Order: sequence, then structure tokens, then C-alpha cells
Amino acid sequence: MGLSIHYKGSLKNAFDLKSLIEEVVDAAKVNNWKYFIFENEFENNSFSEVVDTENLFGVMISPPESEPFCFSFLSNGKMSGLINFNVMQIDKVINEDLIYYVATKTQYSGYENHKKLILLTDYISKKYLNNFTCIDEGYYWETRDEELLKTTFEKYTNLIESFTSSAEMIPINEGEKLEDYLLRLAEITNKNLKND
Repeated sequence: MGLSIHYKGSLKNAFDLKSLIEEVVDAAKVNNWKYFIFENEFENNSFSEVVDTENLFGVMISPPESEPFCFSFLSNGKMSGLINFNVMQIDKVINEDLIYYVATKTQYSGYENHKKLILLTDYISKKYLNNFTCIDEGYYWETRDEELLKTTFEKYTNLIESFTSSAEMIPINEGEKLEDYLLRLAEITNKNLKND
């Protein structure tokens, strides 16, 4: 649970990878964010038709209290996040419904870092990516409305706090299935939020 950014796309040109990495690293340094560079060059500076399941290409940045935000790609040039890549390595299967979607939870990093990630993503996507789509649960990608972003962050924070509070105050009933307990908590949380 928590506000996230979901995105997918593919790199326009294999030889642009180094430039993309440099620009993302520059943004990370300016913001004092940690970063990690995966492979920084595709073999023969071109995409492969067969996906290399051993290497991820690109860069990952980590704003404080945020999940890592990946500008990373498989050898075919399509975006894939670190978690998706790791699942592919474990399962030894390329699930195209999952592997090419990237999601990053920014809830605990705050709306300012979320906004910066969206603006960086917008810049990178226009310059380096094809077929890029982004679903921003904070609605900043679509609207550039900072007040809406702040309000949405507050709603998510209140929901999480209310749910946590409910879980602390309302015990699981003897013999109650976990799924039923969670549904009961969600109903109580929802009712409490409506009454506030």
C-alpha cells in the first residue's frame, strides 16, 4: 500500500544508453540521491532479439524513503525494473505481462521527491524513449497540479495511518481467516475515513 508511479517504454536507440545514464546520474547527484549503474552498454551497441536473462542495462536511483526508481532495460531495449528482472531470473520465464512494467512506491519519500521523479521521467521519456506510458497515482504526470499531488499524498498517508491504527486496536477474531480479517479492517477504516 502506498502511492506509486507505474511506467513502461523502450529505448529509442541502443547507443543512447550511456547518455541517458549520465543525465540520470547528474540528476541523482544534484538531489543527493543514491544511484547504481547496471550494464552501461549493449553488446555491439544494438538491441538483441533474444532477451539476455543475465544482464540488466541502465541505471537505478534511490531518493530517500522511496523504492528504487529504474531507468533500466533488457537487452531488447524494453524497460524492466530490478524486481521484475530478479523474478525473471528466479522463474527462468519471461512473462511479458509483467516484465515490461515498472512500478515504484514513492509514498514515504514525500510529494517533493515524487514531483522531481515525474519531471525527470518526463524529460528522459521525451528524449530517449519510445512508446512510453506513465500512470501516476499522485496525478502529477497528467496534471502538473502540485496542490492535487499534495492532497493525494495526504489522502494516502491518512489511509495508511488509519489502517495501521485499526490493525493495532482491532484484534483478529479466533478462527477468523486472515483475508476476512483484512476485509473487516478495510471496511472499518473506510467507515472511519468517511466520518472524519
